[in-house]
Amino acid sequence: MQNRSSARGSGLAADLLVEIGTEELPAAYLPDLIEQLGQGAKALCEANHLSFRQVESFGTPRRLVVLVRGLEGLQRKPAEEIRGPSKQAAYDREGHPTPALLGFLKSRGGTLAQTKLVSSERGEYVYLIMPPAAAPALALLPGLVAQLVTALRAPKTMRWDSNPQRFARPIRWLLVLHGSKLVRCQAGGLASGTATRVGRPMALRSARVASVAQYLQTLERAGIVLDHHARRSRIEQEIIQAAKQVGGRPSQELIRHGLLEEVTFLTEQPTVITGAFDAKYLTLPNEVLLASMAKHQRVFAVETGERLLPKFIGVLEGKPGSAQSVRAVMERILNARLADSWLFWEQDRKRPFGEADLAGVSFHEKLGSMADKTKRLVLLADVLAGAWAFTPQDKEALKRACRLAKSDLVTTMVKEFPTLQGVMGKHYALASGHPPEVAEAIEEQYLPAPSGGPGPAAGRRPRTILGSALAILDKYDTLTGYFAVGIEPTGDQDPFGLRRAAQGIVETLWELQRTQRWGAAWRLSLDELFHARAMMAPFIGMEPSRAAAVGQRVRRYLLDRLYTLDWSRDGERAGPPRDLLDAVLSSPCHDLADVFKRIEGLQQVRPAELVKAAKVLERTRNILKGAALKQQAVDPSRLQEAPERRLWELYTTHRERLVQLATEQRYAEVTNQYGEAFYQPLHDFFDKVMVNVPDQALQQNRLALMKAIQALYTERIADLSNLVILQQQREETA
Repeated sequence: MQNRSSARGSGLAADLLVEIGTEELPAAYLPDLIEQLGQGAKALCEANHLSFRQVESFGTPRRLVVLVRGLEGLQRKPAEEIRGPSKQAAYDREGHPTPALLGFLKSRGGTLAQTKLVSSERGEYVYLIMPPAAAPALALLPGLVAQLVTALRAPKTMRWDSNPQRFARPIRWLLVLHGSKLVRCQAGGLASGTATRVGRPMALRSARVASVAQYLQTLERAGIVLDHHARRSRIEQEIIQAAKQVGGRPSQELIRHGLLEEVTFLTEQPTVITGAFDAKYLTLPNEVLLASMAKHQRVFAVETGERLLPKFIGVLEGKPGSAQSVRAVMERILNARLADSWLFWEQDRKRPFGEADLAGVSFHEKLGSMADKTKRLVLLADVLAGAWAFTPQDKEALKRACRLAKSDLVTTMVKEFPTLQGVMGKHYALASGHPPEVAEAIEEQYLPAPSGGPGPAAGRRPRTILGSALAILDKYDTLTGYFAVGIEPTGDQDPFGLRRAAQGIVETLWELQRTQRWGAAWRLSLDELFHARAMMAPFIGMEPSRAAAVGQRVRRYLLDRLYTLDWSRDGERAGPPRDLLDAVLSSPCHDLADVFKRIEGLQQVRPAELVKAAKVLERTRNILKGAALKQQAVDPSRLQEAPERRLWELYTTHRERLVQLATEQRYAEVTNQYGEAFYQPLHDFFDKVMVNVPDQALQQNRLALMKAIQALYTERIADLSNLVILQQQREETA
């Protein structure tokens, strides 16, 4: 369909307005509902041949609005050929139309005069030829609006009267205008009218509107900012200005991590107000202050440098009758909340950190308690400390961090503010005299955290080696435990966050490499880690074959996260193409760190050199495909032709050097030398020597030679035989 902003004939174009007035919608629901509304309106117009210029959708706590700009007043259906029943089904032996044909015509609104027979490979079929048609859009809009409203989905819906319509909140009014014409329709048990509602939430008043333009003016006069993007921008600017007036700036933690978005969808007539709280609460950790202010009051903290000021900025709905009274109430409530946090802080610090019993804190009914998880982390620490060549002091520090990792879960503060888990562990560990590196690791165990998530950790990654180690161990224990008891992510269902845990392991290890905090000792052997994990519950008593299958699924799941990893190095280089990832993951992948090295090494190889190595692997793979290889090793005495003797000589000459380069993780050099060594000699071999000869002994020896050349590379680095670059080369030479 082509969008047309001008009118043709009597199809005068005008803006279509649909306003769904509701009781207070949850702020978290609004972004998705707004998107659904816009996409739904666009799809319905296009499906019904209604031309328009553009679609805009907006939302506030009390109204969802879609504007279809320049909607033409006529539906213009193009000519259409619709296939009907086959000739055999459409006509009887005398050539009369059958009920099947007549029923088809009736359902499509056609006549026999509009049909024709069309031959195809499957036989002759009746086609209905529908001519172009035009109809008033106003006749269609009532049904389309009802469809639009009914199609909207929310996480939780409700019914509010005898009408079967379900929605996130009760629908209280419906306004539908096409230019200045009322579109009479029904949705949610309500008939559309000519009025919207404005004013304070508890005292909404009806306001009649005669056109779309007047509707927008009415909202503007009432102080309602309909466009949520403009509303967010206005709130942010007013918050920044208010912070300047009290000598600071808004805390970036709250702006970046959700509060600005939340207040945007909590208000439609935003008004900013400033207030103060008792300065004695500034001795609380900043994270506690920010959590108290965001969770309970939804107010913004004010900072100067890295220090918080005893000030706050709130966003009200509408202008208060007495700003001073509202400010006093907000200050009294916030001080009371901070007094609670102060009490939690003092009570939690009276008990030495780490002495609390975690046996009563459940991890999962099939995986035991947090005390059980802590013991597993301590045992797994031996594997990682050995792989990363930790000193005895570092190893002990990691084990101490493992023992303390979950201790803050029983504190009053974390029970009140669950998003502060780990953060409070760090503060309580420092207060109890534990080393700073241990305290940092306790906080970083939950990282990396998604950038749009809740709490102070949002968007952060581990910064310390000890924190990275604990983060990997914690997530690996979780992942393997759930997989062992049969709980794995399926589609978009992942209630235990296992996809995030696996992604966190991969991201943490990649971040160590990306920031150059790397070395030969920094390995992550998935074999060694799983072997140690399989010695603990719930693997104890499990059949070895079943345990091994769990380990393979966990390995595959971790490796699959490489496809969604952000590979950028500060914009230096784009991530690897999918076919390169496929190639590396097709080879044995025992060490995740080594997999990173392979991928990066192959990205450094010039295309011409990569093609040479890939062609060697492609040709050896093709000759081995479907072959019954029974001989594992090459017998040099059976090498008859000069080209095969030459290949064997090259193999024996280069093998040790290529294996050494692969051991040193110099994968670009391996690839270059491998392709250079075998590309032309292998071409000569296939040009002059037949592999599949009748002599079975000779055939098996040549197949073994092909396998040896192939495995020399694929068993250590990648299977390049399916790279897209090979397909492109074949197409160019075809």
